[in-house]
Amino acid sequence: MNLLDSQRESFHARVILLEGDGRSSAVDLLKEEHDVAVADDPIHSGMVISINGLENNDPQFWRYAVAGSKVPKPASEALPAEGEQVLWWYGDSPDPPSLTYPGNR
Repeated sequence: MNLLDSQRESFHARVILLEGDGRSSAVDLLKEEHDVAVADDPIHSGMVISINGLENNDPQFWRYAVAGSKVPKPASEALPAEGEQVLWWYGDSPDPPSLTYPGNR
């Protein structure tokens, strides 16, 4: 494996792209295809604390955006509309990574 392949694998382990169905919360969509742990303590209730074994570790943690905008509530309470893009990313950046591809600008 070359370095580029290694970097690509690392990136893909830290970015998840899903599509809303209008019925499921952002976290329920995530749980359909990924191993997800959610906090159950009163202060962090509903907060995703790990995806596929990658756990939150200050200052890096899982965040999400719906239709390109961060949502100021737990993912268990966000209900993306049918076809809306749900982006999960892991890291220390408060802003979602840019996912612009040729032909998708």
